[in-house]
Amino acid sequence: MLSPYNPFQLALGLAVWIIWFALMYGALSYACEVAPPPAEHGPFTWINVALLFSTLAVTGFLLYWAYDCWRAASAGDRRNGSSHRFIARLGMGINLIGAIATLSLGLMAVLLPPCL
Repeated sequence: MLSPYNPFQLALGLAVWIIWFALMYGALSYACEVAPPPAEHGPFTWINVALLFSTLAVTGFLLYWAYDCWRAASAGDRRNGSSHRFIARLGMGINLIGAIATLSLGLMAVLLPPCL
């Protein structure tokens, strides 16, 4: 696991979000082209179930990273400098923003029919 004090944390949450975003909409477009579900099913299709599971997995992953960074920033370990705590706090915020963005976009995709 990546250390919460590593500066790579500052880009990791949003990088995971953008990769998930591109893969989700790419997979949605491909699935609608290859095997579109019947329109009368509405949002209750296998495509939306797959999108929901991927959304929940990525959201859980990002929330775990945010929690890990928050725990490291508030641990009270004073041997790490203030720059380490700053990176951990900022990493927590970025991972939390990525988790919120993932969940909000994923739930919107689940509420709507996949292939319009």
